[in-house]
Amino acid sequence: MPKGLITKSYGRGYIVEVDGSTYTAVTKAKKVDYVVGDWVVVDIINDEQVQITDLIPRANLVYRMDHNRSKLIASNIDQILIVIAIKPNFNPNFLNSCLLFAESAGINPYIIVNKSDMTESFKFIQQITNLYHTKLGYTVISLSAQANCNSLTPLLKERQSVLIGQSGVGKSTITNQIIPEAFTSVDSITKAETSGRHTTTNATLYHIDKTSGLIDCPGLQEFGLYHLSVEELPELFPELRPHLNKCRFRNCRHLNEPGCMITKAHADGEIDEIRYQLLQTLTEKLSQKTNYRLA
Repeated sequence: MPKGLITKSYGRGYIVEVDGSTYTAVTKAKKVDYVVGDWVVVDIINDEQVQITDLIPRANLVYRMDHNRSKLIASNIDQILIVIAIKPNFNPNFLNSCLLFAESAGINPYIIVNKSDMTESFKFIQQITNLYHTKLGYTVISLSAQANCNSLTPLLKERQSVLIGQSGVGKSTITNQIIPEAFTSVDSITKAETSGRHTTTNATLYHIDKTSGLIDCPGLQEFGLYHLSVEELPELFPELRPHLNKCRFRNCRHLNEPGCMITKAHADGEIDEIRYQLLQTLTEKLSQKTNYRLA
């Protein structure tokens, strides 16, 4: 049976590429959990439509999860490009949550700071670079997507990438610069900054060339991590790793336990305050799934 690649999702509908041809797709089952980037087995119904009959196992899956539901974003991804900007409203917890997810999934994350041409961006880029690149080791790329995105070209070569970011940060502008034929809907900078409107309404995969692809997703306001466990959470913070397994208690949660080396490192100024607070907030939330006893 032929196999196809899901290149677009909208509600319960999909667009699937099969051997160079594009089809609308229906699903065989009532409950569907397909996502852009999935390879699927299909039955060709006619020249315009196929039926998805099965999912080919994924290499990975990008998704966010709240306490009661999950939202699939993309699959079979080599790297996550987290797009941020000082305007309309930078949220460090969103960036940090995306980085934690990437660490948990084993997918390379890159931080793309857009709107570098804005006066306010100069100090912002310095702060982001100092923390996330110099101290934590992540790649940080600054650009003005309205001018060009040439600095991203080598990064995208022979990779399947997904753009993730909050509304108004310029993901669609980046997509249009890299793939002009995409014609992604883009509001004006002013309109996006003042309204926070989504400029992308459906996840879409665009082919850069035969071996490179880019998935642009709707803007997100938060990135839930309820699928993580308390035990694995500290390992996802690069700055915490040198201090792990040195606390007094074997399963220390690094909240207010005596003899906690991570709490001490924070007090000594070795851990960024916002990231430390996120660690504590997530630990509290995830602990509700498990009863803990210090040992």
